[in-house]
Amino acid sequence: MANIMVNETCNLRCPYCFAEEFVNKSPKEMTLEDFRKALDFVLSDNSDRQVGIIGGEPLLYKHINEAMRIAIRDPRSDLVMIFTNAVELDRLAPDILDSPKFRMLVNCNSPEDMGTKAFEKMRQNLLKFQKEHFGDGRFRLSVNIYKPDFDYSYVISLVREIGFDVIRLSISVPQKGDLKGKNPLEYFQEMKNVAMRFVCDMIRCGTLTGFDCNFLPPCVLTKDEHDSMMAAKEVFYSALSRRYSESFWQRSIVCETHNCTPVIDILPDLRAIRCFGLSEYTKRDIRDFRSIGELRNHYINTVDRPAHKLWTSEECRDCYKREFGECSGGCLLFKAKQLFAQCG
Repeated sequence: MANIMVNETCNLRCPYCFAEEFVNKSPKEMTLEDFRKALDFVLSDNSDRQVGIIGGEPLLYKHINEAMRIAIRDPRSDLVMIFTNAVELDRLAPDILDSPKFRMLVNCNSPEDMGTKAFEKMRQNLLKFQKEHFGDGRFRLSVNIYKPDFDYSYVISLVREIGFDVIRLSISVPQKGDLKGKNPLEYFQEMKNVAMRFVCDMIRCGTLTGFDCNFLPPCVLTKDEHDSMMAAKEVFYSALSRRYSESFWQRSIVCETHNCTPVIDILPDLRAIRCFGLSEYTKRDIRDFRSIGELRNHYINTVDRPAHKLWTSEECRDCYKREFGECSGGCLLFKAKQLFAQCG
């Protein structure tokens, strides 16, 4: 997947922000000319027909309506997904909100983290989108769990009010990968209970949880925990398998895919990074590559494959899943210093 970062300004200050290197450091925005170049690069080889629009908060981008229309009208795109907190959703023109290609992933923070006024505006905007623009099925919530005592009761309230088939869950990695003396498996062990409670509570609401790239490594679950979650997964799969692809089910309820794959983010200056976690180390100018596929292969060969030879938790040293590239042992940010020291 590839995303275009149209600006660096954001109206929130998320305590876990994964784009901390860029967000609110400058008012930098992508020109429309460069947006067209980035879009052409993302769709260059037909390997991915979904376009992601990110920030900052992309709704604050001064050319957001023009950029969205350009992406939506491009015959090579199937879907155009904006990653937003939806507080300023009224900045988008009605024809964009009505487009069958339009999709929205809403980064849903608690009222405590985003402020009650901003939270209520987000909530009202989502209800309006659902009612006035036939939004059902075209937007989802994304929730970032960033502490063991994370209170997600606000999510349950939204799910019951608005109704969602799927919610995306991410176990946030601390900024710069600082685990305060813990190794990654110890960190995920600490976060396991709240993540599993979230999944179970979503099931009670009739909602599936799809994991983002930050998921629980398989070894932090006991056999009983794993088996009970898989039993729930099989029930949903039997009922809903026709609605979702096989690749969706691999990351649903209890994630069965534990290796990280490249997400490419294109910055306002047309440099790309292999995800925000590795932004410090992986900046490359897209104009140096013929296609998005060539850039993706570059990251696989220079980042992903070398990373599988490294471990940051001693338990991973002799793990066959790591040796065969089936599990990355958590976010590759935890391996960044080792990996890029080796790369010179």
